[in-house]
Amino acid sequence: MHGAFQMKFHISGRPLISDIVLAVLVVSYTACVMLVSRHTSYYDIYKLSGRDSVSFEKAVVTAVSSEKLENHSRQKGMVTGFQELTVRILTGQYAGKIVPVTNYLNYDTSYRFMPGKHLIVSVNATADEKSLHVFVSTPDRLFILCLFAVLIVLLLCAAGGRQGFRSVLAIIFTLSSILFVFVPLVYRGIPPVGAAVLLAAVTAGITLPLTGGTGRKTAAATAGTLICLCLAAGVQAVFCRLTMISGFTFGDTDSLMQIAAHSGLRIGGLLFAAVLISSLGAVMDIAMSIASAVNEVHLNNPSAEFRDLFTAGMHMGRDMMGTMANTLILAFTGSSLVMLVQIYTYNMQPNQVLNSNSIAVEIIQALSGSFAVISAVPVVSALSAQMLCKAGNRK
Repeated sequence: MHGAFQMKFHISGRPLISDIVLAVLVVSYTACVMLVSRHTSYYDIYKLSGRDSVSFEKAVVTAVSSEKLENHSRQKGMVTGFQELTVRILTGQYAGKIVPVTNYLNYDTSYRFMPGKHLIVSVNATADEKSLHVFVSTPDRLFILCLFAVLIVLLLCAAGGRQGFRSVLAIIFTLSSILFVFVPLVYRGIPPVGAAVLLAAVTAGITLPLTGGTGRKTAAATAGTLICLCLAAGVQAVFCRLTMISGFTFGDTDSLMQIAAHSGLRIGGLLFAAVLISSLGAVMDIAMSIASAVNEVHLNNPSAEFRDLFTAGMHMGRDMMGTMANTLILAFTGSSLVMLVQIYTYNMQPNQVLNSNSIAVEIIQALSGSFAVISAVPVVSALSAQMLCKAGNRK
């Protein structure tokens, strides 16, 4: 019995130890890139005129002195008016201080607070600290957002087991790479497309082995992902040139120009980089699925030739490419939903709508992402079939 226990621990303990090591490595990587990416901003947005300053602090409502509120006559759920609140600041230099605050409720700030509710307040202080003005900013959403994220993580681990846990590590790695590696590189003057390709290579090279294991199928999926993203970037560049679209057509170009004046930011390539990043997940998904399907066919029939393996991958891909391309197009459409409602409301002319910067950019992004997904089917099928055939010939 003692020997059986030792054997059971040996079998289940090794994967557990490897997962713990992976978790430590991912957390260490995240901490390191966070530290390295820190920089001093060229302009302190929290400094006001003179030496006056503003900070955003956590606070809690201790009392509602009075309120005058009314429901909007046509928009359900919208409340307008004002509340006279008493709040206690919980963080920062003025933690513990109790101050009166007026909460104005409007169409975009329809936050009704009750005693005990936590919120974020803007604390404006003069340099001599003799004058202090506090304003309501937003509800304190951080705890709820973290709770939602933890719920998704637990659901992923419960449904996926060990693979689910590794998927969580892959998500953390990807987010860390985008926020603390890609963005700082672009800010320091690295071409956005080059940085996006590097991000795709690192992300695919780490996350695919994490979730799918190592082997020829993972190698084929990783190589196929990079090839398809580069092809999509090339196609997008051609059509952007033909339609005279560039990164300067972003809605926030003015603020980006100010940032570029004090950094190495290259605005023109941001559009291409955005498409590569937004398409990366879908391309990795379909690439890994096709590579796994081809590998399964090879395991069941080791003598299968290139044509048989390639055909199996194409059959698998045809079932997926439509839904994946549709997913990307719906994602880009969903981000433009408000604009679509406005277009419908004002009966805007097609010549104006279809040739506008905003619509043209969305169309180019959706089609470029779809191209990456569709091209992944033959590319990954061919790569997987070729790798497995070579491996079979060596044997």
